[in-house]
Amino acid sequence: MRKILLSIILFIPFALYAQKGEFLIKGSFVTSGTPQTLTLSGQTLNTDISLKANATNGQFEFKGEVAEPIEVQLIVDYSGSKNFRIDKLTFYLEPGTTYITSKSNRISQAEITGSKINSDMKELQSALQSSQQKKDALKAEFNALSEEKKADPVINAEFDRKDEEIKKEQDIIYLDYIKKHPDSFLSLVALKKYGGYFPEYNIVAPLFTSLSENIKETPSGKEFSTQMENILATSIGKMAPDFIQPDANGNPVKLSDFRGKYVLVDFWASWCGPCRRENKNLIQAYSIYHPKGLEVLGISLDAAAMKDWWVKAYQTDKLPWIQVSDLKIPNKAAVLYGINAIPQNVLVNPEGIIIAKNLKGKELEEKLSVIFK
Repeated sequence: MRKILLSIILFIPFALYAQKGEFLIKGSFVTSGTPQTLTLSGQTLNTDISLKANATNGQFEFKGEVAEPIEVQLIVDYSGSKNFRIDKLTFYLEPGTTYITSKSNRISQAEITGSKINSDMKELQSALQSSQQKKDALKAEFNALSEEKKADPVINAEFDRKDEEIKKEQDIIYLDYIKKHPDSFLSLVALKKYGGYFPEYNIVAPLFTSLSENIKETPSGKEFSTQMENILATSIGKMAPDFIQPDANGNPVKLSDFRGKYVLVDFWASWCGPCRRENKNLIQAYSIYHPKGLEVLGISLDAAAMKDWWVKAYQTDKLPWIQVSDLKIPNKAAVLYGINAIPQNVLVNPEGIIIAKNLKGKELEEKLSVIFK
């Protein structure tokens, strides 16, 4: 229940994906006559949508361009309303004309027509409804716990077990959709869900290959392909790709500087709660095995605007090892290693070979105890 996804997104002709296509949203909802402001927003590594419009007698329009479907939120600011202030509708934006119609004053109750991807999404969401209800209930149950119980490792383990059971139910649905809809952009979205936080190349790559060229050639498809290639290149037994990033003072640090020693490359960020909690385990392991030859290299996925938070975080957590970051989104070292979720780590031996990945807590302790026995 404490994992965090970083970064973390149908049957449409390839011609729409090959270059940016114009979109038009025509919408209407019931109003009391008071003008409302609407915001359309959505963001990926490839696209940034941020548009505003005013509703006139409940009618509104948005125009723009997108290179591929992108999940967006349409938010209405009901200024002056006594019952509610903000309401939102989540849907996929794609080239072409999409109609959003609500017979009430709630945009969240609107019907979406003229859009194939949103019809497909409705079908997939219907298949996922039962498991999603279980997931929502489990999350609510966890959030209702006291802070003391939330920190209990036994309780956390039980919630993680239940969460994993739900994920297996959803994976069956995602896998079925992917196999039946190889020419659907939604299948790429489902594949990312199916692969999870730490996608396994041997499982995910063949499914990606099964998708149509139309989907693989989208910006997101190419990005995912690169991630798969990087995951393969940084699998256990491969030579760890070298990289160079500066510390907080601008001093360059290379992974190859650690050649001749065991080094744990730790990907984290100041804003990542699970990372900060895992720091306690890393400190304990470091205190035992650093005198025996273990080094740790911290790679922060913080952005430039968060540099002060990054420095404060490693100072507050009292991390004694070297910390570096290019302070870019995405971090180039993270991309090189196929990292799209944190915390993650890679253990490299003195010869520069990757010998383990994503060791945490007890697993990290057991691995290090064997190495440094």
